[in-house]
Amino acid sequence: MDWTEPNVCVSENLTLSPAAELRIHPKSVPRWVVDVKAISADGDSKVYPTETLPGKLLIDQKVAWVNDGPTDADLLIRVTRGPKSWLTSNPNAIEFRDRWTYAVGRTPSVPITTGPSNGKTGGAIDNGTNTVAEPNPGRWWMWRDTHSSDEWISEPLAPGDQFQLWYQCYLWTPPKWSDNANKNNPQHAALAVFSRIQIRAHPQQGQLVQG
Repeated sequence: MDWTEPNVCVSENLTLSPAAELRIHPKSVPRWVVDVKAISADGDSKVYPTETLPGKLLIDQKVAWVNDGPTDADLLIRVTRGPKSWLTSNPNAIEFRDRWTYAVGRTPSVPITTGPSNGKTGGAIDNGTNTVAEPNPGRWWMWRDTHSSDEWISEPLAPGDQFQLWYQCYLWTPPKWSDNANKNNPQHAALAVFSRIQIRAHPQQGQLVQG
């Protein structure tokens, strides 16, 4: 009896099982490839005047991923900022700033926040002075909930290429800082608990067949 063994061509996103069954390549579906919880190095919430930008470094985190899939991948960066809280006294201000930079095949530039930043939050209070130029009594407590920011990288990452990201978060006290705040009873605190750095790879369709 004559018979013919077929030749099967499959795309880069498909593969064959040991039993020659057609399957999706396990690395050809969207997946989280980086998930890191970056803890703040400052756990005591004390505030010291840092009037010059970028301020006091709280979180410093680097992550990297090599595209181990069969096709180019679009990458989604997701930064989830943990809860923040601060207390400031009349007439001072407290501000958190963060920024991330990224590069392919090399170390990213330092993500300092003296200029552009990805996020800012904070607050200030100013309810004036008395007749002898002392700040009036006044304090402000504030809390900020957890929230996320997403960014797609501009170019897809080719198989075998390495993607690196560098994230930093700073605490800054804008000038001029008053040492006799809250009528000579200054009370200040600031706490940034963590930031979660995630990268999600979305494989592209591919342009080749194999088989």
